[in-house]
Amino acid sequence: MKEILVLGAGRVARPCVQYLLKEPEYNVTVVDLKEENLVHVINGHPRGKGIVGNAGSGSSMLMDKVHPDLVVNLLPAAFMKQIAEQCIERGIPTVNPSYIDEDTKDLDEYAKDKGVTVLCELGLDPGIDHMSAVKTIEKIHKEGGKIDSFWSVCGAIPSAKDNTNPMGYKLSWAPAGLIGASKRDARFLNNGKEVYLPGGKTFQNIDLVEVEDLGHFEVYANGNALPYLDLYGIPQAKNIYRGTVRYLGWSETISKMLEMGLFEEENMALSGLTYRKFSAKLLGLSPEDGFEQALCRKLNIEPYMAIYKRLEWLGLFSEELIPIQQGSPRDVVSRLYFEKLYYEETEQDLVIMEHRFIAHYPASDRTVLYKSTMVDYGIAGGDTSVARTTGIPPAIGAKLILQGKVSLPGVIGPFSSDIYEPALDELEAENILFREKEELLEK
Repeated sequence: MKEILVLGAGRVARPCVQYLLKEPEYNVTVVDLKEENLVHVINGHPRGKGIVGNAGSGSSMLMDKVHPDLVVNLLPAAFMKQIAEQCIERGIPTVNPSYIDEDTKDLDEYAKDKGVTVLCELGLDPGIDHMSAVKTIEKIHKEGGKIDSFWSVCGAIPSAKDNTNPMGYKLSWAPAGLIGASKRDARFLNNGKEVYLPGGKTFQNIDLVEVEDLGHFEVYANGNALPYLDLYGIPQAKNIYRGTVRYLGWSETISKMLEMGLFEEENMALSGLTYRKFSAKLLGLSPEDGFEQALCRKLNIEPYMAIYKRLEWLGLFSEELIPIQQGSPRDVVSRLYFEKLYYEETEQDLVIMEHRFIAHYPASDRTVLYKSTMVDYGIAGGDTSVARTTGIPPAIGAKLILQGKVSLPGVIGPFSSDIYEPALDELEAENILFREKEELLEK
C-alpha cells in the first residue's frame, strides 16, 4: 500500500482526496484544523484517515508520524517552500497547485541532488492552462508552424442561472485571494512591445470577449505573461497575454473600489464605525447628509449608474456597525465579500478557460487561428468546478509519480509531455475537457 499525506482540507481538497481514494492501493491521511472539513473530504471512506491538527506548523512532525510515500500540499502558497524543503530532506516527492515562488525555486538544486520531485503549478490556473497550452504549441511546432501570438484567459464565476447578485461574482475560495488580485501588476507583449500595468491599472484596460454559446465577458490582464515566452517555448511570439474572465461591470467596480482605498493593508481604528462612516473616512468626506452626492463627485460617477448601485448593495453606505475593532480596509472588504458573495448549496459555479494561438506555417505560407475552450460547471449540491479543476490535477500528478511515470527530480511544473499528456487524458475521463477549433486566416 502507498501512504499519501494531504495537508489541508479546504475548498479544493474533497475532489483531490476522493480521486486518490479510487485507487485501491492508496491510503490517504488528511490533516486540517477543522474536524468538519475532514469529515466532508474523506466522506467515510475506509482508506481515508483524518487528523485534526495544524498542517502548516506541524508538517514536519506529521511527515515523521505518517511516513508518507508522497505529500500533496493544499495549504496556502506561503507554505510552499517550508513543505517542499521538509519533503526534500526526507526524500519524499510532493505535489501542489500553487505558482512556484522564488524561495521554492531556490530549492531546485537541492531537490535534484536528493533525487526528489517537487511538482508545482498543477491545479486549474496554474496547471490545466499550462498543460493544454503546451500540448497545442508542441503540435504546431511538430507540424512546422511558429507561434506569432498566444492569448489565454481563465475565470471562475457563477453560472448564468445562478448569477444572482449585482457584482456578477461569488466566492469559490477565500476572499483574501480575490482581494490580493485586485492590486496585482500585469505585464504582457503587444506587437513586440512590453505593456506594464501597475497596481490595479489592469482594470482600466479591459477587452470584451465572446465565448461561444455563452455570450460576452470582460477580460483583463492578470500577472506577468512574459516568462511564458520561454516556459512555453515560443520566444519568437510578438504577442502574449494571460487574463481573467468576469461578467460585464466587474472591472469598473474594482477600479472605483481601488480609488476609495478599499484594498489597502494599513491597520486603522474601526471601533464604533459604520460602513458609511468608514467609506466617508477613506474618502475624506462627511458621513452626514450629502455624503452620497459628495462620493459621486469624488469618484466621478452618478447615483443612477450600476457601479453606484453595486457599491451600495455591497453595504459600503450602510449604517450597520463594522464588527471589527481594529483592521485594514482589506479586512472590511473581506468581511463584506464573505457575507454577500456566497453560493447557495444548490448553485453552480462556472469555469471558463480559453486559449487562442495564431501560428504561421512558412512552408505553405498559411496562418491559422487555433482556439481551445474549456467550459466546466460545478455539480449542484456537490463539488464546485473550481474544486474539481483545482483539486483533481494534483491528485493525478501524485498518481503519476507513485506509478513511476514521472520521476524527474527538481522543482518542476507540468510542462513535459510525460506529465501533460496522461494528465489531460485523465481530466477528460473526469469530463474536464477542451473543445478545439481551427480557422485559416486570410493573408
